[in-house]
Amino acid sequence: MTTIGGLPFITLLGGPADRGEQHGTALKERIHGMIEVYGSFFGRPESEIFDIAGHFKSVINDFEPDYGTEIEAIAAAADVNPLWIYALNARSEFLSFVPTTECTVMHFAGTPLLGQNWDWEERLEPLIALARIERTDGPSILMMTEPGILGKIGLNDSGIGVCFNFLHINRPTNGVPIHILLRAILECSSIDAARETIDRAGTGRSANILVADESGARFDMEFAATKQIEVDDPGDVLAHTNHYLDPEMFSMPHILENSTLRLNRAHALAKETETRDRATMVQMLSDTENPGNSICQTYRPREPLGNMGTVCTLTMDLAARNMDIRLGNDASAALERVELHPRRVAAE
Repeated sequence: MTTIGGLPFITLLGGPADRGEQHGTALKERIHGMIEVYGSFFGRPESEIFDIAGHFKSVINDFEPDYGTEIEAIAAAADVNPLWIYALNARSEFLSFVPTTECTVMHFAGTPLLGQNWDWEERLEPLIALARIERTDGPSILMMTEPGILGKIGLNDSGIGVCFNFLHINRPTNGVPIHILLRAILECSSIDAARETIDRAGTGRSANILVADESGARFDMEFAATKQIEVDDPGDVLAHTNHYLDPEMFSMPHILENSTLRLNRAHALAKETETRDRATMVQMLSDTENPGNSICQTYRPREPLGNMGTVCTLTMDLAARNMDIRLGNDASAALERVELHPRRVAAE
């Protein structure tokens, strides 16, 4: 295991059991840290967490049995109850009712450039990791993820990339967890296959995902428990924050204020320049205008979870198959490059 940009970088090989064992062994201490943090976020007795996790165990295994195998292997290697790993993979579904904010995502039209700030609780900054999954049965994957969680933000060998936002909703979210769906999308060989995977997963989550490919094709999809809504493509810069763009969808007022300020700021920044390169995307994601509600946000208290802010910033070149990443919220710090395949040369 190496370290890039302050994050551990693991490579996972073989079948699902092998990958899970490698994941759980390499990130064991961090997985225990994840359980401690999310256990406090869930705010429920362990027995209740396990009851809910048991439901998601069935949902995940029905959707893709290999994911269940991988989760069980992670748990065994990390020496934890497998239900904790199922709970981590369904953490967004456990927390969908929590009024909090997380993330600004964006894509530049007609380019392979996709990126986001991942905003969450401060205790996650020393826990997150980078993973490369080398597959022989489909595209290999490069992603940033939370230890114990199978999928998150990343790109693959077929030039597919995905980012996501947390969306708050006051309705049950009992379907395929968003982080499982993110992993399934990262295993797709085309943007059409990603759409088919989303359809196969059905409804039952609250989130927004932005999927793009190396040619510049893209789509943005909101999930609202029983609904699935494709966002109208505005052309040029497609950005999304943490509210449903349909004004009739349920939103908490203080979330809407924070999220709308960030979204409006992203649109304003896009109008200030016609340049659509990686440096411009980094500049937009590093913006600190509107302190307390900025795109790149220092940690500040946010009820009910704790100190919220930008945990990391990343951009992806889906054609070059690489990711630039910066841990933390120092907007002046440089991003460090990670290659899916080190032999590739990045295209600026």
